[in-house]
Amino acid sequence: MRELMLFPLSSTVLPDGKMKLRIFEPRYQRMVKQCCEQNISFGMCLVDSSGGASRLSSLGTEVKIIDFDSLSNGLLGITVLGLQRFTIKQVRVEEDGLRIASVEQLTQWPTIELKAPQKYIGDQLRLVHHQFPELGELYPESDYQDANWVARRWLEILPLSVKQFDHLAGTQNCDAAMRFLSEVVEKASGEGKAKLN
Repeated sequence: MRELMLFPLSSTVLPDGKMKLRIFEPRYQRMVKQCCEQNISFGMCLVDSSGGASRLSSLGTEVKIIDFDSLSNGLLGITVLGLQRFTIKQVRVEEDGLRIASVEQLTQWPTIELKAPQKYIGDQLRLVHHQFPELGELYPESDYQDANWVARRWLEILPLSVKQFDHLAGTQNCDAAMRFLSEVVEKASGEGKAKLN
């Protein structure tokens, strides 16, 4: 087991995923500084703050900083790349509120080519990346044929509860995620076509 500084967010990233983050809270500025000085990674996980108390997902992703940006409002912007999934075993909170988690790494999902009936899930993701260029430009090298890559990118952008995320992203392969996505994407595609008719 190892320790990682945690950055909980209402959306998260999975292995091979990228995300732009704005860093403004002092505890996270300290985290970024420490990561840069020591050349270390940190962990991201999903947080649900609805209903008062914050609830963290039990699953997270180790990420590394791959780019920096000075934003127009004076804030620091960073881009992170997802490396490896982990389960959170224990969390302690430091004086400034920064969470430190004891984590156990999970094995990567094996690479699997999208089956013919699932190709539309990759096609719809390509369409989303085209419609939202700020998202699509994060992936100059995309793999819309790889079921794992496609499933992870969808799980990053769909509004999932902590419970759903833990269930779908915490499995040993992408089968459960692909079954879920088959229903969700097909339903969304059908509703979109209905509006056009």
